[in-house]
Amino acid sequence: MGGADADMGRERGSRDCRLLPAALVLWTAILAAEALFAILIKGEQPLAEWSGDGASCAPGWLMPVCMATGGFAVGVILSKRGMTFIRHGADMRVAMMVVIMVSIVGVTSAWAHLLVRWHDPAAAGARNGKVEVVAVGRITEPLKTSTIREADCQAEMKLESILLQGVSRRSSTQVRAFFTGGDCAAASRGATYRVSGVLREAEYGGTPLWLTVGSDRNVERVRDPPVTDLVRAHMQERFFDAVSRLSDQGRVLVPGLTMGVLGQDHVPSDGRWEAGMVDETYANRLEDSFRNAGIMHLMAVSGGHFVLIASLVRRLCSRFLLPRAVTACCIAASYGLLASLMAPGDSVSRALIMGWFNAAAMAVGRRPQALSALCCTVIGTLLADPAMAQSYGFALSCAAVLGIVILTGPLTSAFTRILPKPIASGLAMTVAAQYATMPIQILMKPQLPVLSCVANLLVAPVVSYATLLGLAALLCAWADDDVAYGLVWLASLGTRVMEVVADGLGNADVAVLPWKDGITGALAMAGIEAAALIAIRMIVRRGGRGSDDGPAAKRFTRDPRNRLGIWFADTVRLVTDSNRTAWRGREVNLHGESD
Repeated sequence: MGGADADMGRERGSRDCRLLPAALVLWTAILAAEALFAILIKGEQPLAEWSGDGASCAPGWLMPVCMATGGFAVGVILSKRGMTFIRHGADMRVAMMVVIMVSIVGVTSAWAHLLVRWHDPAAAGARNGKVEVVAVGRITEPLKTSTIREADCQAEMKLESILLQGVSRRSSTQVRAFFTGGDCAAASRGATYRVSGVLREAEYGGTPLWLTVGSDRNVERVRDPPVTDLVRAHMQERFFDAVSRLSDQGRVLVPGLTMGVLGQDHVPSDGRWEAGMVDETYANRLEDSFRNAGIMHLMAVSGGHFVLIASLVRRLCSRFLLPRAVTACCIAASYGLLASLMAPGDSVSRALIMGWFNAAAMAVGRRPQALSALCCTVIGTLLADPAMAQSYGFALSCAAVLGIVILTGPLTSAFTRILPKPIASGLAMTVAAQYATMPIQILMKPQLPVLSCVANLLVAPVVSYATLLGLAALLCAWADDDVAYGLVWLASLGTRVMEVVADGLGNADVAVLPWKDGITGALAMAGIEAAALIAIRMIVRRGGRGSDDGPAAKRFTRDPRNRLGIWFADTVRLVTDSNRTAWRGREVNLHGESD
């Protein structure tokens, strides 16, 4: 009994949920701090008392200090006196203290981040409306086609300084710069530019400010990009050269599946930019079909890319009998190389950090724990950059991983009762990810992709091989265009299957159903999913009750799998027994003739 009790009390690594409450509370606390900041500061007019330095900023900095002090006091009181819900021992009290302290640190970090961004000269100038500026900044992401009509392309820029109303001041804010004409061909990732244009607050998106650069010749390069950025740009451009020889669907989908950039969004960085490289009408229709079918996530780099690369590297290292620590270092290096070649995104950052946690666990001889790695990734990312709490891409990526880790096992066990195991496993993973991300998807767009599970099952057999072929083409395109073209052509066969599925299911009348928008719709969906999960669990428990004839007793159900299994087993037994009988008869005849 003592050993059994010890085993029951021991923490299982595969079910270690101790950091999950801390991650969820931290995320909620940061969102609450941002909402409070918007109410107390952004909603107040005038804002003169918040725009100064020194003593005038005291009220803004006083808020997180008071919240941190109050939260610490509450945590100390709870840990010492022991409220009703934490009287289960020291472990629960420690967990409560960790949650409280993480939330306090998160609120403080978020408040400081918001204040720094609020007092930035660029943000302060844009709050008064559109203003002419001369800004110096570095382009941090590849150029993409513009989302507004006034420009041809856009890029994310990290400002270094800004000249506003004749005064030059240092700035560190992030802006989205819009270029037109020849400026699109002149701008490249990693370089620093001096640009002249109109600065304003963003109308949508996560970037707080927009900088619309004027006509041509308003862009001056200050510093060239590093060598690493030049090498990366050369590899990517050679890859797009190979893709440009494909059909329309290949031009659009192969770059999206490989790098996370749809073909119509790409802007060459070698000065060969021109409008109309991809049919915009076809590309937009195809994108809508993918979104309605529920497979648009395939066009974004996620953990699947990293899992494929890690599997290849692990097999190569085992082939050469390399030590475990060396294998872990090779996997971590391959993760960094892969992330550097992909289009930057919040989901890429999540997959990279989480992959490094798993590689570190492998290096020290521990089994990777997906849930613990996810929680550590969320906590570290949100503390370092609280703005990620409002990122839909980061939220969708984390929610999908959480659903897959927690729900895939139980759903697979339930689905295998009526479906073959390969289909049940794929369906369980799709349903788990869809279940966890549905409330967030409703916040983004109030509709339900009814056929998403079917669409994901249909395209699942071709996703992995098409992704590997695209990555192989990206790695060898700089050396041989013909080999790269052959690889992307093979990858386009897989994306052709995706196009057929998206056209067939995404354009159906029942592809999507409207839903209540906003937080109300998201909460309603979360409540329905919770009720459905409870109901399914009760049904499974009731259906799983059998006799106590022994520890190996299993309930026999009347489903097609049991009937097919019995028929197949009887058929195999009949064939093997008849062959064995015929062979024995032949041996007897041979022995009789020899005698």
